[in-house]
Amino acid sequence: MHPLTAFFSRSTQIKPSEIKAALTAFLFIFILMASYMIIKPVRDALPSDWGDVTLAEQWTLTFIVSTIAVSIYNVFASKIALRVLVPGVFVFFAMSFTGLYVAYKSGAEVTLLGKIFYVWSSVFSLFHISVFWSFISQQYSKEESKRIFGFINTGASAGAICGPLLVVLLAQSMSVANTLLVASGGLLLTLPLIWKLNIYLNRNGSDAEGNQELSPNPFSGFQELITHKRLLGIAAFIFMFTSISAFLYSTQKNVLAEFSEEKRTFWLGLVELVTNSLTIIIGIFATNRLSRRFGMPVTLSLVPFLVAALILVLSVNPVVLYVLALQVVRRAGNYAITRPAREILFTAVDREARFKTKPIIDVAVYRGGDVFWIWIIAMLGDGYFNLGLSTILCVGAGIAILWGVIGIYLGKKHDADEAED
Repeated sequence: MHPLTAFFSRSTQIKPSEIKAALTAFLFIFILMASYMIIKPVRDALPSDWGDVTLAEQWTLTFIVSTIAVSIYNVFASKIALRVLVPGVFVFFAMSFTGLYVAYKSGAEVTLLGKIFYVWSSVFSLFHISVFWSFISQQYSKEESKRIFGFINTGASAGAICGPLLVVLLAQSMSVANTLLVASGGLLLTLPLIWKLNIYLNRNGSDAEGNQELSPNPFSGFQELITHKRLLGIAAFIFMFTSISAFLYSTQKNVLAEFSEEKRTFWLGLVELVTNSLTIIIGIFATNRLSRRFGMPVTLSLVPFLVAALILVLSVNPVVLYVLALQVVRRAGNYAITRPAREILFTAVDREARFKTKPIIDVAVYRGGDVFWIWIIAMLGDGYFNLGLSTILCVGAGIAILWGVIGIYLGKKHDADEAED
C-alpha cells in the first residue's frame, strides 16, 4: 500500500477500497457548494435595498415555491428512473440559471428579476444538497456511513471557501449576470462524477436499483412523512434547528447594528472563514470517531445541548464577540457533526423516503421553519410581547434543549436498528 494511501486511511478511517468513491463524492459536493457560493453573495446583497416587510414576503414566497418545487420533483420521481432523476435535477437547475442570465442580458425589469432570483436561489441552496445526499445515502450501509460521511461533508466546506474566493478574484472582470453562467457550468461538471460514482459503488444490486422507478404515487413522499415516526422525528429535528438559526440570526443582526457596513462585512467574513476551516478539521479527524465511539444519540444531541448552554451564557451578556463566537460553534458543529449524522439516519430508510420524503424535509420543512420562527421572534420582540434580547435568548435555549432531546430519540432508534442488522 502506498504510504500516502495508508496515512489517508488511518486519518479518516476510510478503507483503501473505499477511497476512490469517497474522494469522488467529496469533489461532487465541493462543486455543488462552490457553485452555490458563487451566486450567494449576489443573492445576499439584494435585501439591502428592501424593507423588512419585503424581506418577510420573500421568505414566505421562498417557502411556497419550495413546497411547490418538491411536489413537482415528487411527481417526476414517480415517473422516471433514479439514474435519470439525479443528474436531471442538476441539469434543470443549470438551465434555470442560464435562463436568468438571458433575462438579465435581455433587459428585463431588474427589481422584479432580483426578487425572482432571490427566491429561486434560496430554493436551490437546499434542494441540490438534499438530492446529493439522497443519492449518496442509498450507496452506503449504516456502518460505512459513520466512517465516510463526515469526510464527504467536508467537501461542502471546502467549496464554501473556494466559491467566494473565486468571486473575489474575478469580481473586477465578471459581471453579476456572468456569475449565473459560472454556477450553471459548475452544476454540469457534476454529471461525469455521478457516472463515476455509479461505477465505483455498483454493488449489491445498486446498478439495478438505479434503473428502477419509485412508486408511481406522486404523493407517497408526503404520505411517508406523516405516517413514519422516524421521518417525522427527522422533520422535527430540522424544524428545531431552523429555530436556533433564526434566534441567532436575529441576535446577530441586533448586535451588529451599531457597526459600520465595512466592520460588519469584516466580522461576518471572518466567521465564514473560521467556521469552514473548523468544519474541515473536525469532519476529517473527529466526526467519524465520535459517531462510532459514542453512538448516534450523543452525536445528534451534542451540538444542540452545547448551543443551549452557550445561549444561556450569552443571554447574560449579549455582546458582539460572544454572539459571533456562538455562531462559529453552532455552524461548525452543524456542518461537521450534526449534518453528516442527520444524513446517516437516511441509510436506515427505504428509497421512497430517501428520494421523495427527504427533499420535502430538507427543503419545504426547512423553509417553513424559517418563516415560522422569524415571525415568532418578531412577536416575542417589538411585534407584540416586547421582550428584551436576554429573555428571547432564554426562550431560544429552551428550544435548543428540545432539539437535543429529539436528537437522542432519533439516535437511539438508529443504533437499535443497526444492532439488529
